[in-house]
Amino acid sequence: MELRHLRYFVAVAEALNFRRAAERLHVAQPALSKQIQQMEDRLGVKLLHRNTGGVRLTDAGAVMLDEARDILERVEMAEAAVQDAASGSAGRLNVGNLGAITACFLPQALSLFRKRYPQVEVNLIETGVYDQLENLQSGKVHLGFMAERRLALPPALEAVEVLSTRPGVVMHGEHALASHPSISLDDLAMESLLTVGEPGRQARHQQYLHEIFASRGIRHRPLRRVGSFESLMAMIESGLGVSILLPLARGTDNVVYRPIKEEGEDLTAHVFAVWRRGIESQILQNFLSTLRSTCKGYGRSGEALAK
Repeated sequence: MELRHLRYFVAVAEALNFRRAAERLHVAQPALSKQIQQMEDRLGVKLLHRNTGGVRLTDAGAVMLDEARDILERVEMAEAAVQDAASGSAGRLNVGNLGAITACFLPQALSLFRKRYPQVEVNLIETGVYDQLENLQSGKVHLGFMAERRLALPPALEAVEVLSTRPGVVMHGEHALASHPSISLDDLAMESLLTVGEPGRQARHQQYLHEIFASRGIRHRPLRRVGSFESLMAMIESGLGVSILLPLARGTDNVVYRPIKEEGEDLTAHVFAVWRRGIESQILQNFLSTLRSTCKGYGRSGEALAK
């Protein structure tokens, strides 16, 4: 049984007349009668009573009418869903969430994307820096993020820079340095400096903070490492330390952000959106466009990497 059998049957069942149904379908009446007969032969039951006065449904025909309408409606819905997915207005997108890196722009990007494409289902996949590449290559994550000065990717992945900005100092609003319009790294040397890193993995945030102090000959107190961005922000909100993060990573009204006085390329953060090479997804392209819109006001963005 094919979809045309269902469409022909519904037309006859609704018109209760083969001639009118044939005109509606723009087919010859004998061809229509043959299709209905094939359908009845296939099912082994009579769907229609035919007589000189017209056509009426059998009990089996009444059931078949409901089922056929339901099937045809679902086919139309499937066609619409496929077309929406092709245009990027519906479907699913799994995005890797990196906490300290993505917190500066991802909430705003997701809010804007939801307004633009309300039918797209977006799933945030909590992931660490080291799991990000594996998740991208396996397809668990459609789009991820990395923050590197010089990004080197496996051949299977490609990327675009979505944000280039300076990190700054994040602290409690009542901290002694919070009243300063900007803060020198020298001012932070004796502070309790907090970093975030996955347990059992290389502490990249910790290493970065150590390097920006060491390159300027500044000795600092031992860096304290916590296991998650949420824990880091909770400690800052509690006044238990300060950190250097991307500029929009503000926890609550109790937390303030202050720029760093020093200059240098190492004090510029380059954030890249990363995805699997060869993916033809309009949803992905729409999200990248939304990211650029979100990050546009925060520095150079949308600069494609050489492939």
